[in-house]
Amino acid sequence: MPNDSPPPTESAFALRNALKQTQVQMAHDRLFERLGQKLFNSGWSEELMQWLLDEVCMQFGAPHGLISQQHAGALKILAQRGKTFPIGARVPMLGALGQWLKEPLHFEVHSQFVPSLWTLQTNNEQTPLHCYHLPIACQQRAVGLLGLITGNPLSPASLQVLHSVCGLLGFALQGQAQSNSVIDDSYLQKLTPREREVFALLPSGPSNAALAQKLGISPGTVKIHIERILSKLDLNDRTQAAVKAVEAGFKSDGL
Repeated sequence: MPNDSPPPTESAFALRNALKQTQVQMAHDRLFERLGQKLFNSGWSEELMQWLLDEVCMQFGAPHGLISQQHAGALKILAQRGKTFPIGARVPMLGALGQWLKEPLHFEVHSQFVPSLWTLQTNNEQTPLHCYHLPIACQQRAVGLLGLITGNPLSPASLQVLHSVCGLLGFALQGQAQSNSVIDDSYLQKLTPREREVFALLPSGPSNAALAQKLGISPGTVKIHIERILSKLDLNDRTQAAVKAVEAGFKSDGL
């Protein structure tokens, strides 16, 4: 009978390749498992973001990497590895960066080298580098950019893993931005209930007499309340107090 089995060398190569793919998949699974455990135990933090970038860079063979967040027309570096700019640096979203993060976003990998993001040279032909820039988004809205520079090209499967990473980053960074925008009104605890009522009505710009009539107290008492509000909140005049009240969420009708 003819022997249809592949040559031993070919079988060994296929076995090694399958084993390698299994190991890679296990490493990716461990990445998400460990990330989930860290989120469960400690929640999102700057330290976790740097850990995630370091893990991604090690798994995908990227000596250089960055995670940036979009803010006010620029990308702010939140985590970095290798030859990119330090954490806190802001890179204007000009040219290609602006196009890449134009909404509504669709997942796309950009391979163009952008000098404004990196501090290394790419003109050394002996060490070819592969650039990968992946938009970070939440509900197709731009949140930031993940950048990696690797020594070897990444497979479509690896890019899909990075797509998932960008989705998690988008959700986390979007939530972080929303929590940072939450108004800190703890200073209102310094005011008495009546002083808060007066404070809440200041954006409508009423006179002391109008405030007195609305609250059922005398104009002199209103004046005392306003003086105490200014003192407790370290404000100079009632105009500043009115602005502070608007920042706290009180509208012109005091509601």
